[in-house]
Amino acid sequence: MPSDDNLKITDGEINSLVEKHKRWMGVQDWELYLLSRKQNYIFDRVINIGLEYQDNKLMWDNIFEMEWVIMEERLNAGLGVEQDILNKFGEDFFKSKDELLNEVKEITEGLDSMDYKDNNNITIYTFEDFNLLSNQGIFRDSVFILNPQRKWKKKVVSCLRDYGYRVVEVINMGGEKYFFVSKEEA
Repeated sequence: MPSDDNLKITDGEINSLVEKHKRWMGVQDWELYLLSRKQNYIFDRVINIGLEYQDNKLMWDNIFEMEWVIMEERLNAGLGVEQDILNKFGEDFFKSKDELLNEVKEITEGLDSMDYKDNNNITIYTFEDFNLLSNQGIFRDSVFILNPQRKWKKKVVSCLRDYGYRVVEVINMGGEKYFFVSKEEA
């Protein structure tokens, strides 16, 4: 029969087990959060694309999966995650943001820009870039030019409105219509 001395568990061992359990529960909660965000993202993309999605579901599903990989990487770094979720998991739960922030900076620096009226050096975004960055929660410009890429004007304007932006003016550049967009004032 084993002695009581062999069955003793130290406080350190108990604390270690509790911490492991907390991390495991945190990872499980995070996976559920990511699944929810992915479902919402794909649903939103299908709605935005409309009937085009029905014409080629496989192609669009593949595009959504590629976009999601990028979004998930950013979410795992805490970019685009709501503050209450960041608080729940804690800063040390997320991967390093610095590398991803530098990557986003490089991407946005590579976009075309132009001088427009009194505003200096306004960035020109495609609708897809705006939508992708906004869905990730990392779109920061308050004034920009948007190339709607032959999307339905009502859908583009509705999407902008959903993110708190408004079309200030329609600009004709190179025979194409672009939107000068500004953050809606509260």
